[in-house]
Amino acid sequence: MDTGAHIVCNLVVQSRPSKLRMFAVIVVGAVLPDLPIILFYAWESLVMKSTEAVIWSELYYLPVWQNFFDTFNSLPFILVLLALGIIFKKQLVIVLSMSMALHVLLDLPLHNDDAHRHFYPFSDWRFASPVSYWDPRYHGDVMHLVQLALVGIGLVVLWFRHSGRIEKALLTLI
Repeated sequence: MDTGAHIVCNLVVQSRPSKLRMFAVIVVGAVLPDLPIILFYAWESLVMKSTEAVIWSELYYLPVWQNFFDTFNSLPFILVLLALGIIFKKQLVIVLSMSMALHVLLDLPLHNDDAHRHFYPFSDWRFASPVSYWDPRYHGDVMHLVQLALVGIGLVVLWFRHSGRIEKALLTLI
């Protein structure tokens, strides 16, 4: 899923009215698994001046980058974070880790040849789904429309759930 779609899905599942701090933590948790890819792209395109073709066909698949991406998409690491939140009774850490876990679980069935190792570092296994959220070779054209519809419905739900000005402004940005 696109990062914005992850944000909307996480907010629909976890957010509650008048809880701005939790709203922000949910957003951060929804973005964190994609943050390494965003940083990778910024580095390779802006600093290293790599071409789009090289970035997405060669550099993306280098082991150093894959390890960086998969660390933030690792269910074992996320579960450790969740356990620490529970042990130390830190609600924000619990919500953050739940948001990250939901992101990973939503990604699992929507990546084909760009799938993450969701059990890294304990396993190099990748689930190569027959469906991709973006690649037309794996129904990405249809999934893009499904994703747009879900995001649209989710934004309507969130718009009516949240009455605060800041939440409405954030939803407008999304």
